[in-house]
Amino acid sequence: MTIAHAEPRAPQRIHRSSLPLPELAFHHILAAILSGEYGPGERLNTGHFADELHMSLNPIREAIIRLRDIGLVEVTPARYTKVAGFTAVQARAAVGYAGMLVGVALRTAMPTAAEGALAHLVARVEAIDAAEGRADRTHAVIEFLTAVTELMDHPRQAMHLVEATILAQCALQSSEVVDVDVDVDGPRRSCGTDDVARGLCAGDPDATEKAVRTLFENLA
Repeated sequence: MTIAHAEPRAPQRIHRSSLPLPELAFHHILAAILSGEYGPGERLNTGHFADELHMSLNPIREAIIRLRDIGLVEVTPARYTKVAGFTAVQARAAVGYAGMLVGVALRTAMPTAAEGALAHLVARVEAIDAAEGRADRTHAVIEFLTAVTELMDHPRQAMHLVEATILAQCALQSSEVVDVDVDVDGPRRSCGTDDVARGLCAGDPDATEKAVRTLFENLA
């Protein structure tokens, strides 16, 4: 399970994990944002999270700083900490950036990737095309990004893609993102999925990178 799919942890179980406290706090607050418990513009109370997780403020603050650096939280010293919102332009930029990263990652990973791994990616792309409504499409996109992340050998590059995935997920879920060709709750075919699938099946890294970038430019 990637960070983008983190789920809230029960406070009474939070310290049983071997993860460092700032990482646990990060997962917990991120899950609250991704689930919609805290929407764009809503303030985050660090003291509340500290009480909820039975930890001091220091790991909570470290988690907030990391969320700020990703772009999910806005922090004004001595005033407020709140969930960041996305304009349509910002959302498209976030999703497009994730597409650029995943395209480069695939170009690097494909030559040594197992045939089964590429087949799995094709299935994930087809799921994007078959998705009906924004929620299903967002889930399919995150599954595809996660599958690509699992192919990456370099931990820091993988983490960067994970963080870009988190930002893209929030952008795709944002109410500011409006589909221009169909109702937001209706089906939508994502232009470019066929080209991505063909590139993966052919084992063509350059064609796949180009197709992935085009696909993500059309997602938001």
